[in-house]
Amino acid sequence: MNTVKNHTKNDAALQTKRRQATYLEVSGKLEEKVRNGFYPPGSRLPPQRDLAVELGINVSTVSRAYKELQARGLIVASKRRGSMVTGGAMPFVPASQIRTATGDAASNAVIDLTVNRPATGEFLAQLARTMTSVARDPRFAQTQEYQPPQGPDWARAAGAHWMAAPGFTPAPDNIVVTSGAQHGLYAVLSSLMGHDGVILSDQLTYYGLKALAPVFQFELVGIPSDGDGLLPDQLEDACRRMRVKAIFTVPNLQNPTVVTMSLARRVALVEIARRHHIAIIEDDVYGPLLQTRLPTIASLCPELTFHVASTSKILAPGLRVGFLLTPPNGAALAAEAVRTTAWMPAPLSTLITTRWIEDGTAQTILNEQRTELRARQDLARDLLPAEHLNSDPACMFVWLRVPAPWRSDDFAANALARGVNVMPASAFAVDRSTTEHGVRINLACASSREQLVTALRIVAQTLRDKPRALFGTI
Repeated sequence: MNTVKNHTKNDAALQTKRRQATYLEVSGKLEEKVRNGFYPPGSRLPPQRDLAVELGINVSTVSRAYKELQARGLIVASKRRGSMVTGGAMPFVPASQIRTATGDAASNAVIDLTVNRPATGEFLAQLARTMTSVARDPRFAQTQEYQPPQGPDWARAAGAHWMAAPGFTPAPDNIVVTSGAQHGLYAVLSSLMGHDGVILSDQLTYYGLKALAPVFQFELVGIPSDGDGLLPDQLEDACRRMRVKAIFTVPNLQNPTVVTMSLARRVALVEIARRHHIAIIEDDVYGPLLQTRLPTIASLCPELTFHVASTSKILAPGLRVGFLLTPPNGAALAAEAVRTTAWMPAPLSTLITTRWIEDGTAQTILNEQRTELRARQDLARDLLPAEHLNSDPACMFVWLRVPAPWRSDDFAANALARGVNVMPASAFAVDRSTTEHGVRINLACASSREQLVTALRIVAQTLRDKPRALFGTI
């Protein structure tokens, strides 16, 4: 009898293992087709049931494979549009091979330098203190109730304070509280739907914007830039030739090139937008890290600018609170996008964030981040060649230009083979045209300065080496 039970258990375990192997095999083959362009950005994968019939496997197995692709950032899924290939897939490394900033791992694990996150643990220390007192806050009772989609008035006021900069005092009535900056960007694009045209951005731009392009089915067009930001002549020419929906820019510590747009370029961008009646999307999630800030584009052109801010990069990704400043009378439309996607901003996170902005805790955490980032930037400048490096003492990352004969994808692959995961230019490239070959290295992602030094030395060694083929066919 025991023998029969053991055989039954063994058979069940074997079947489970086979199913797992099958879904991983399917997801692997689909990923290969996405990355080699068989399924280009904006295209749809086959319906799950059709693919299951074609392959002769269960629909549940295909569903697991699609969820795996979604987790890797390769597709986005919706009931109306199906499974669509994104334009901003991140290089994938299995979780078991990545040494994260919060957990232990084997000595041969990869050091992951691809995520923009705060560099210290001050958030958790402050959160532990706050959790003991938050229940005494008069607003605590509201956290069990539905909130307005734009957020409660006290949270919008806190958002105005968080966004404020010299010469820039946002009106709370024009602010919508969101679940992070990406949610805010989604709300902006939802507000702009119905306006025909393309969206202009840097040739290397935030991959979250690229991921939304197939979702909203807009064309993203890259504009050349230099050390001062977007080139006005190129921007003007594009606005004359195309029907432009909006201009997207990260004016402070641009992701991934670390460029801070000069005041002259900000003024030029505003003049172009006004001349052509074009909306501006100002993604300013890194602005608070700067000790000295130039005027925001929203302060120069409030009637056309959507200003996106967030606490995720400064305080912690897990807090998931963002603030969206709209042009006058634009908050209601953006709030409707919040209602349809999340119904409302998360009440408890919103209350904690508000308290921290009001009592100075947010500023304390910000100061800790600035101190740690300066130290890590110093390490990067010491260990990486200055002639190839874009850096800023306030930034979470650096941009490392790779010289010929390196290509950014090849360099990232070689660095990964040696144990360090960085983001190649292709993850940020708007189109297939030739762009600067480089990699983004997230300094704050390392669990310690010691781990960062180890990783940067590997990157520097890779840079001094020649490109090597990691696999091939015979």
